Amino acid sequence: MGISIQIVQREGWDLIGYEGPIDAEAEVHLAQLLPKLGNHVVFNFRNTGTVNSCGVRSWINFMRELQKTPRQIVFQECTGDIVMQINMIPSFKGTATIQSVYGAYVCDACGHEDTVLFEAGKTLPESNDVELPPRPCPECGAQMELAEMEEEYFAFLAA
Repeated sequence: MGISIQIVQREGWDLIGYEGPIDAEAEVHLAQLLPKLGNHVVFNFRNTGTVNSCGVRSWINFMRELQKTPRQIVFQECTGDIVMQINMIPSFKGTATIQSVYGAYVCDACGHEDTVLFEAGKTLPESNDVELPPRPCPECGAQMELAEMEEEYFAFLAA
């Protein structure tokens, strides 16, 4: 799967849809994106694939360049791969505000898996020291649990 980046401008914001992996190839795409961005940028990661070490380096370099000019940066619909990078490498996020993240749930009773969007000001916890409310499995009714330990998955909220 290749990389595709869409830019939509809405109400003074550049809305960036990043599709595909963040890998070695990302460096070229991100370099081309940088001069097109204004002072208010939203990155949507809904369709972002895996993130490898070359991609992490490219992304961090991109964020450093992006932040040389004062900008308001927002991350939305962060996948589990993006959340993992944010938790391990703070410079991956830089000064961005996290608006929403996906969390994977699993049902131990029947094995059903589901993905839930946690949104700031609604369902996203305010800290990583919180217990999420029970989530019934749509298949069997048993209680589903977040696939990752809550305090580790939401570690970025403690920063």
